[in-house]
Amino acid sequence: MLTLNKQSDYGLIILNKLIKEKKLVPLSRLVEETHLPPRFLARIAAVLVKKKFLISREGRIGGYMLSSSVDNYSLFDYLSIFEKNLTFLKCLTTKKKCKYDSVCCHKSNIKTKLNDIVLKQLKQIALLEILE
Repeated sequence: MLTLNKQSDYGLIILNKLIKEKKLVPLSRLVEETHLPPRFLARIAAVLVKKKFLISREGRIGGYMLSSSVDNYSLFDYLSIFEKNLTFLKCLTTKKKCKYDSVCCHKSNIKTKLNDIVLKQLKQIALLEILE
């Protein structure tokens, strides 16, 4: 099912906080303002740095800020980082044959229509539209 996990959700919170900043923001300030778990936030931020959504600097004057390339990312690009599956039906994500496959009449319609429509829209929505 298409639901956001905590990493995706918290990552959006981090990005939203940083969009308003023009300088490096320490992780401690992000934790203080969001009340999110520090270690989990640090891991999410590290992934976002690795994927070039954020820039980081270590040390006393270090912190995080949005990368200039974030303008080029879609919501799909972002969600693909933390979400294993961006589908509506669990059976579309597993390699096992569903025991109801012979009687299921909606899987192919959902897969070819609804799922494709949603993924196409996610690719067309700029990440910055969600953050602003």
